[in-house]
Parts: sequence; structure tokens; C-alpha cells
Amino acid sequence: MTKAKMTVGDYVNDSYALHAWILDNLNELDISKDKRSLLSVCAFDTVIEHFLGAITLIKSKIYGSAFSLVRPIFETFVRGVWLKNCAEDAELVNFQKDRVKKEFGEILKLVEGLEAFKSGSLSSLKKQAWSAMSSYTHGGFQQISRRVKSGNLYPDFEDEEIIEVLKISQMFALLAFIQVAIEVKRDDLVQVAIGKLYSMGLFKKKN
Repeated sequence: MTKAKMTVGDYVNDSYALHAWILDNLNELDISKDKRSLLSVCAFDTVIEHFLGAITLIKSKIYGSAFSLVRPIFETFVRGVWLKNCAEDAELVNFQKDRVKKEFGEILKLVEGLEAFKSGSLSSLKKQAWSAMSSYTHGGFQQISRRVKSGNLYPDFEDEEIIEVLKISQMFALLAFIQVAIEVKRDDLVQVAIGKLYSMGLFKKKN
């Protein structure tokens, strides 16, 4: 079955299978108790949990709530990378008190200064979708306006939109897993996860 012919249900099933694979492999990893490492890994684990939440909500046709998770998935992933690679020691302390002064845009800029993220794809996603993500998360017009279908009070979301949420959630769940695998020096799992990004059509191969 080609990706073009897949239904929402097919993507839901693939997403559950991916989450099960991630969870099975996460449970085998020996996570450091170092503050920086632990904070970042916990952020990545939150991304993976949000991924499961989005799948479960979509399976139950609770689409608005699923869409509201896209921004936390994206934002928490970026914060996890920042905690792991960019945050100063004092900022780690402030983070534990929920007193980080840096705006998200500043954090994203630091993350994209890293070799692994220098392509700018994260900031491109923010530029293209931040307004919509925020609207869904914070009860803006994008969220509120999707409450009526055919004159009835019923969430009005197209299959293509739902599939896009599943795909972006799959992508960030795998990226989060890759960051954890890098942290514990499991290059074998990194390579398998990268392979999944391509085989699932979440990354495109360069010509």
C-alpha cells in the first residue's frame, strides 16, 4: 500500500506501531543521572508521550485536542535539544524553577547554531506553522472555527490535515528518540531510527 492511498486509520496504526518500537527500545537504555542529561531526556520523553496522546485522541476522533498538541511537541523537542547542548549551567538551575528568561525564538536560534540543525528546517517550520499551532493550542480562531460541520456542532477537520498532524508527530517522536540514543551512545539505534524517518516518508532523500 502506497502512502498516497493510506487512510487516517492506516496512519494511526503505523503511529501506534512506531510508538511501541520507541518504547521498547527506550526501556533498554541506561540514562545518566547527570542533571543536564536527565533534564533533556525527560523533555524528549515528553515529546514521545505527546505523540501517543495525539494518536489516541485522533483514534477517538477528538481532533481539536490532538491538533493542540502539535505546538507542545515541537516546542518541547527544541527545548530538549537546548537543554542538552546549549543551556548554561545557571540556566539549567533556572529551568528547574520555571524561570528561563530566554524567549523561544532565542532558544531556537541557539539550537540551529548546532551542526545537526544548521539546515534551518526547525525555524522554517516555525515560520510556516507557528501561528496556526499557537491558535490550536491556545483556543484561537483556528481551533474555535473548526467546531461546526454541515450545520451541526461537530469538529470539521479534513483527513489530509489529520494525517499531517500524525506525520509531524511521528517525525518529532523519532527525532526525540534519536537525541536520547545519541546521549547514551547507541549509534545502532540512531541509524535504525534515521532509517525509519526515510522509510516512513518523514524525511526526503537529497538528490
